[in-house]
Amino acid sequence: MIMSDTKDNSSINPVKGLLGSLPLFFLKFLGASLVLYLIHLKAGFIYMRLIAWGASPLLAIFGHRLVMENALKVTEEISLNPVVYISLVLAVSGIPWKKKIRPAIFGVLILSAANILTVFLVFMSYYMKSETLWTSTEFFNLTINFFLPILLWFTLMPVGRLFTPRSPKA
Repeated sequence: MIMSDTKDNSSINPVKGLLGSLPLFFLKFLGASLVLYLIHLKAGFIYMRLIAWGASPLLAIFGHRLVMENALKVTEEISLNPVVYISLVLAVSGIPWKKKIRPAIFGVLILSAANILTVFLVFMSYYMKSETLWTSTEFFNLTINFFLPILLWFTLMPVGRLFTPRSPKA
């Protein structure tokens, strides 16, 4: 009897099993991103204000106050990283939605804490007139906007099979 390798490839390929197929994953990611971005356009100001308010007590510790108008300019730039992260979470196939809730919540909480810290650091660099702190804050901002959502997705989502090497055939 001749055995064919094509039959078992879907069960061996963890990427196909977890992400569906890569084109399907990207379509789901784009669809989720579009829907979440439209929601963000209408209700994102709530998230932006929450992030700004979160930085206010930190500034108060150092004797400074938050200027909401200026804080909203900062939060406008950083408020989309939860949209990217949730889109990544929603795009994963093969995981029941109930198992996606905990990573989604923890990821958004971590991103929100990083966003609050960014607003705090932007204001502190202004109040301290520190170019060095400003430059560091810009680097931190780029990191949390571009890399942290993907890092959180890899670490918080139950995607352990994604990097499991194939078993040798006997």
